[in-house]
Amino acid sequence: MSRGARSGTAYGGGRLDTGLLIACVMAAIAILVMPRRFRDALADALRTTLLAPLVALEARAAGVRSAVSSREDVLTARGQIAVEGLSVRGVADENATLRGLLGLAARLKDGFVVAELLPRRGVDDDFTIALNVGANAGIERFAPVVTADGLVGMVEHVDANTAFAMTWAHPDFAVSATSTDERAIGIVKPHLGTGVQRLLLELRGVKFAAKLDSGALIVSSGLGPTYPRGIAIGRVLGEISTPEKWARTYLLMPAVLPAAIGPVIVLRASRVTQGVNQVWTHVASADSAARAMAAAGDSLARKLALAELAARRAALDSAFADSVARDSLHGGDPSHCRRA
Repeated sequence: MSRGARSGTAYGGGRLDTGLLIACVMAAIAILVMPRRFRDALADALRTTLLAPLVALEARAAGVRSAVSSREDVLTARGQIAVEGLSVRGVADENATLRGLLGLAARLKDGFVVAELLPRRGVDDDFTIALNVGANAGIERFAPVVTADGLVGMVEHVDANTAFAMTWAHPDFAVSATSTDERAIGIVKPHLGTGVQRLLLELRGVKFAAKLDSGALIVSSGLGPTYPRGIAIGRVLGEISTPEKWARTYLLMPAVLPAAIGPVIVLRASRVTQGVNQVWTHVASADSAARAMAAAGDSLARKLALAELAARRAALDSAFADSVARDSLHGGDPSHCRRA
């Protein structure tokens, strides 16, 4: 194309643009001076004809934006409710643990030290625990470590202000044990299975004539200097087959799971010598302090119920928001959900 032709095209395009600009200005002035009723009628006519596709597109986009915003609000509310629910459950579990520990301390009366767990690291977290008390608090090696549910393990190493205890999950753990009716006596050791069975115990060397039912409580027998008689160890799940045909071996569900250990009680030598007076097999009635903590637990249970109700309500709101979003994206009228 020659330079003259390009100039003519540009000049023609410029005149067209100028003409359109002048026409738009004149139309705008005419509309401004037009009576209101004619102006409104003209606007309605334009919306229903030339501008109808744009108006419909804008309405659909507004519906989608509203649905997305509503969905985000619902998700945020559900997240907050979930976090609050987990927090309330955590507090309830902690209160239950402390309530049990308080009852155990009341039954023991003396000869023990209450200890908190220090942060644990590494792959052997289930095998050992670190305690925030040590020799300065009267902790000695081989002292039994217990909770309100039963036996945790024994202290292996002691420093001035800390102690390290072996849990029953440690491969070297062993304790002489018996059933509460004294029909079966044996040695309890870790099961050392795979998966979840790793967190089970075995009662080995039980005489063949001693038959234990599922659910039978197994406690420490008191044989040996470490564990006094009567500390709950676990309950019988069933008998397992072993090469030893002259003795029985039973699989036990531990009374205390290492991952669930919280505050613990370390028994002093004087308490071990004195015995534990069957505090795990004959639980005394709770005292006033324990009842007060139970009332706090009831209040937390009510909060949990309210949190669950709020979560259900949020789920219903989420379903409604999803329905609105689908209708908006498919060209439906978002308001028909409310009318329905």
